[in-house]
Amino acid sequence: MREFTGPGTVVLDEHDHLVTTVSRHAAERPLHPYMAVRDGDGFRTITAEATWQRIRGLAKGLMADGLQPGDRFCIMAPTCLEWVLMDFAILAAGGVTVPIYDSSSADQVEWIISDSGAVGALFASARMRATAFDPVADALPQCRHVLTLDSGDLDSLTRRGEPVEDADLDARTAALTVSDPATIVYTSGTTGRPKGCVLTHGNLRYDTKAALLLFTDLVSEQDTQLLFLPLAHSFAKILQLIVMEAGGTTAFSTGPKQLVAEMGMWEPTFLASVPRIFEKIYGGIEQRATAAGGAKAKIFERAVDVSIAKAEAEADGSAPLGLRLQHGVFDRLVYGKIREAMGGRMKGAVSGGGPLGARLGNFFQGAGVPVYEGYGLTETSPVLTVNSPGYVRIGTVGRPIPGTTIRIAEDGEILAKGDQIFAGYWNNEAATRETFTEDGWFKTGDLGALDDEGFLRITGRKKEIIVTAGGKNVAPAVLEDGMRANPLVSQVMVVGDNRPFIAALVTIDEEAWPAWAEANGLAGRTVAEARDEPALVAEITAAMEDANKAVSKAEAIKKFVILPADWSEAGGELTPSLKIKRHVVAQAYAEDIEALYTR
Repeated sequence: MREFTGPGTVVLDEHDHLVTTVSRHAAERPLHPYMAVRDGDGFRTITAEATWQRIRGLAKGLMADGLQPGDRFCIMAPTCLEWVLMDFAILAAGGVTVPIYDSSSADQVEWIISDSGAVGALFASARMRATAFDPVADALPQCRHVLTLDSGDLDSLTRRGEPVEDADLDARTAALTVSDPATIVYTSGTTGRPKGCVLTHGNLRYDTKAALLLFTDLVSEQDTQLLFLPLAHSFAKILQLIVMEAGGTTAFSTGPKQLVAEMGMWEPTFLASVPRIFEKIYGGIEQRATAAGGAKAKIFERAVDVSIAKAEAEADGSAPLGLRLQHGVFDRLVYGKIREAMGGRMKGAVSGGGPLGARLGNFFQGAGVPVYEGYGLTETSPVLTVNSPGYVRIGTVGRPIPGTTIRIAEDGEILAKGDQIFAGYWNNEAATRETFTEDGWFKTGDLGALDDEGFLRITGRKKEIIVTAGGKNVAPAVLEDGMRANPLVSQVMVVGDNRPFIAALVTIDEEAWPAWAEANGLAGRTVAEARDEPALVAEITAAMEDANKAVSKAEAIKKFVILPADWSEAGGELTPSLKIKRHVVAQAYAEDIEALYTR
């Protein structure tokens, strides 16, 4: 077994909790721009002191409403300033934040609030509350405090907290320790029911400080980021904490569709993203060049080749003079425009949530916007490894961060140890036991390899969780079970790993088919002959839509293909217990899967 420990370490004292970051910057640099929000055609900044005072006002309001230390409080909203303010207010009052994706269904909201025992929830809008909470409210009597952003509820909450003494809030905050839970992040499991990952103040503080040791040249108090990833995701959460710890300025994007325009307005020096965004940036430039045709298209094609070649040559030592001269020409024609489109001040970016791909990584590296790819899981706060300035190997997910050890088990599974790794799942001891080895190593469920310098390469996925190109974790079981509820459906295999959306392979029950075919005007036809018939497609579409009701839009099946024959143990697609052999099916129907994303 090969293993590698990231050089360096981080030492936390007992009361080094998350709230110390904001209070320290408010005291040391009260007028420093700490946050920024969109305001017309630009951004308006909020000072560190103003940020801290708004957090304190909300925290006292929560205390006035009865929030007790250890109480859970949910936030279901898109990434915005108020998300962060409420998060830190919950923490300052001694509570635990439970994030919910703003695309979650009512079923998911009910499960998360019920399982966590949350006493309150903040929703982005009255409409979101009406859709995601009100239909299940009767089943959640313990969730007594329900707030909405668009109703002025946060202002009312602050006013309710005015009678609370500052000393009482200070006592709550001062009592926090590194062992106290800070957040419970629900992540999909193979059973389809999300599991609550309990991350302590110490887990997140360690991950923040350890990662920051590697990025001191990239993230400082002079640097700015534009945050658009969902704060319900641990990747966005840790990047927000890293910039806050460094004393930089975090601006909140109004959404991925506005990202490019807002990069021009805000001119960030740092960006955190999932691979899909970098793919879109590249794809948009490529499409414009292709549409222009002629010389412009050829210039772009050549510029891409030169950028990749230069990055690869420098990784091996140095680029030849001729290549450097070509690169200088294309820097004026192409690369400079790419950097300008990203705001003109971008020093670098971090990519996580899925594989970036060596070609894309080399292109951006050569174009002067290095993208540092990393790896981790919700259970690991999330960063385990990352490429960083001076330590880059494109095609890998970098080296372990300081004090973190990565080991490759005999079967190729990636194991990890480090202070950022959670202690367990909320109310789920069985799942917790399953995720650690007997000697305390966290089992990632992924397969990988370490080179001699400690760079980790992901080679496969041991577990069945699908991670889309957008970084969304999707559990196949809930969708597959939902579709199989239709009596005509025999087997379903959800696909979409590293793809832009979720799709499915579907087989038809051979026993149910004859009667259904006769009732729908297809008597005497085989499934293979009728799989494109409108009646059958409509029936499977209805089954897909029913299954999608249990998940968010990002997790929903977008397309499916009906296969000509059912799967069986004899055919090699099923185990003796009738479980799908996913790798076998994926190989056998590779062309069908590819067609789902290309046609």
